[in-house]
Amino acid sequence: MKLKKSLLMMVILLIAAVVIVGCSNKDDKNNASTSEPDDNFNPTGYPIVDEPITLEIMGKSSPVQPEWGEMGFFQEMEEKTNIKLKYRTAAADDFTQNKQLAFASLDLPDFFYGGELTASEESDYGSQGLLIPLEDLIEEYAPNFKKLMDENPNLAASITTPDGHIYALPGIDESVTSKTPIMWMNGPWLDELGLDKPETMDDFYEMLKAFKEEDPGNVGDVIPLTANAPADLRVGLLPNFGIVQSDGIYEEDGEVKYAWVQDEYKEYLKFLNKLYEEQLLDNEMFSHTWEQFVAKGSRTGIFSTWPIVQVGFEDPSDALNYPVLPPMTSSTNDEKLTILMSEIRRGRAAITSENEHPEATLRWIDHAYSEEGTMLSRLGIEGKTYEWNEDNQWVLLSEDGLSTTETNAKHAPGVGTNVPMNLTEEFFAQEGGNPAILEIYDWVSEELIPYARLPYPQVYFTEDEQQKINIVKPDIDSYFQQMEAKFITGAEDIDATWDEYVSTLEKQGIEDLVDAHQSAYDRWKEAQ
Repeated sequence: MKLKKSLLMMVILLIAAVVIVGCSNKDDKNNASTSEPDDNFNPTGYPIVDEPITLEIMGKSSPVQPEWGEMGFFQEMEEKTNIKLKYRTAAADDFTQNKQLAFASLDLPDFFYGGELTASEESDYGSQGLLIPLEDLIEEYAPNFKKLMDENPNLAASITTPDGHIYALPGIDESVTSKTPIMWMNGPWLDELGLDKPETMDDFYEMLKAFKEEDPGNVGDVIPLTANAPADLRVGLLPNFGIVQSDGIYEEDGEVKYAWVQDEYKEYLKFLNKLYEEQLLDNEMFSHTWEQFVAKGSRTGIFSTWPIVQVGFEDPSDALNYPVLPPMTSSTNDEKLTILMSEIRRGRAAITSENEHPEATLRWIDHAYSEEGTMLSRLGIEGKTYEWNEDNQWVLLSEDGLSTTETNAKHAPGVGTNVPMNLTEEFFAQEGGNPAILEIYDWVSEELIPYARLPYPQVYFTEDEQQKINIVKPDIDSYFQQMEAKFITGAEDIDATWDEYVSTLEKQGIEDLVDAHQSAYDRWKEAQ
């Protein structure tokens, strides 16, 4: 029987307390990064090692992927490098819990890949010596990533923790569609009903109501609005009410605020509760699995994942039937807004103190930052998942009965998992055979990017700030998520319970949470 999340977190925290007490000096552990490699290691060229070695890798897998050992990327990397891998993967919340437990129990892999390490995890586990510093290794053994740092001075600053070390490597994503969250509309339904794109949240409500009542797709069981999880709606719809946030934190005129106690968020909840009560919002959103979510397919009117995944079609040009949902105004906001995301995606790969071959591991990771490595990570195997056309552009392939995305995901971990890659504008400019995606880039550039705002800069916290956050944030997040579900589903009356909800969050320490973020913001601002 699986432990409930709350019990599991208690176990993790108890183990962590014991581990911290018993941990050896962090400087001793950090010396792992300065040890000399053995004679089996090749500092340049391939293979990376003459005699095979085996490393344990831990990462977050995607439901669209096969087992990692079956993917062409990992098979080709083994052949190229002579490094064999033992895999520890899991999806979604299971991976997050497994990662936390691995650190707490000291049952660490050799390295994280697609590890989604948070800034606090980098700082905490780096300062404890559980992740090794990488800056000296980068100078010696990561020419591809070092080149990126030389070309972009902001890159090093963005991934260096307050103690002066780099504990994790990022991904770089300059694609237009990765700069802001996107929600999609069922274009054929809009055409059938003669509806224009909504400009206000009132328009949006009327559109969802028309989907439900008139069933333009003749599907019988219409789901006007759905999302994989509540977080998708927060990033997709909450800006329309005037809050552009990241994990509940945002900055406004130099002042850091906590989103989940603001009046705008309250109005957002009341709007979603109205949709839920009228079955305009998917009533299974809090319980469905990823597979159940995408299986709803063509029954959905507005959804939070790409049309080719949600609806499923073999002709890429069919994507043009699903326009992006534009920013809208509301009763609490007269300005169109959406979220701007940094092209530097931190925490994708890290090497642990258990690793006996850090130089070889970093060389393995560094390959992903080369043009060849990025192609392998994102596109997979030439001839199986993509090919080059006569114009020297890459074109994705599809197997019978599978979309290009599903085919691509069979061999490329960068489809579905946040792995290290260098996805430049030039990379996307090489895409051919799919004019639809180029038109979608134009949609996003014209309809979303002009209204995108950065909620809060990428910062690292001092040890004291991080400790303050670590103490209060787990309880705050747990309570907020529970109450959000109750407010939206109607299990708790929003107006009757709101003051008590805010008071509880205040008692749990949101002032400490905001103060820590304010200090970090002020320090970041002063350095600009």
